[in-house]
Amino acid sequence: MLQKILVAVDGSEYSKKALDFACELAAKFNASLHIVHVPQGAAADRVMVLGGASVMIHAGREQIETAGRTLIDAASKIAEEKLPGNVTTALRGGDPAAEIVASAKEYEADCIVIGSRGLGDFGGLLLGSVSHKVNHSAPCTCITVH
Repeated sequence: MLQKILVAVDGSEYSKKALDFACELAAKFNASLHIVHVPQGAAADRVMVLGGASVMIHAGREQIETAGRTLIDAASKIAEEKLPGNVTTALRGGDPAAEIVASAKEYEADCIVIGSRGLGDFGGLLLGSVSHKVNHSAPCTCITVH
């Protein structure tokens, strides 16, 4: 039986699908839902190009945390409409896969729901996707939503 479900969100379309699925699953099993977001600094970097010149702009820690908080608040609002009083959130820092797994252990999750792809598709090609890493190191059942 599922009592605690963790869902990882990153603002991508796949994480929105994962959130919707996790909400349905939690409602069906009367489970609590824990929403986790781990901002990735590289996803916040931007390149400004003017003519032949380009400049890499790095978002500062404060901007990344503000954007992360905005994202997790939006996800929480969606979930609270479907699961009033049964939603908690966490904004974590570090390696996304490791932090999702650590959060699942701390929360004692029975299940992790994660999108098959996130915002870092290019990085996923080079380093392996977050969902793949979570699936292989999760302490519980892991559902990947496509």
